[in-house]
Amino acid sequence: MGSKTEIRINVEELLFDNAYRSKVVDNKKLWFTPMEVLDLIYHQLFFTANSLGWQPTTSHYFQPLAPQTLALAAAAIHCVLSEYANAKKATVMFPQDEY
Repeated sequence: MGSKTEIRINVEELLFDNAYRSKVVDNKKLWFTPMEVLDLIYHQLFFTANSLGWQPTTSHYFQPLAPQTLALAAAAIHCVLSEYANAKKATVMFPQDEY
């Protein structure tokens, strides 16, 4: 996992300019190219046949994926990264107005 300093630096790098949800390719910012956001969505909504993304009663909410779903997953990742901003877990609230 790394030392507290390494963890803090890694978290700061990911949070700086929202690097966890975009990357620059040929001087253009491409959104949601890092796989963490898409992996989170996949594992929460589509991982098994019983997942919400495959259920007849709920699949219409997730197929196709709405921009709001991507935004919610990115906000959740931001919140979790913020919990480790000082290299040890601290509780961070997930307020609607902020995220």
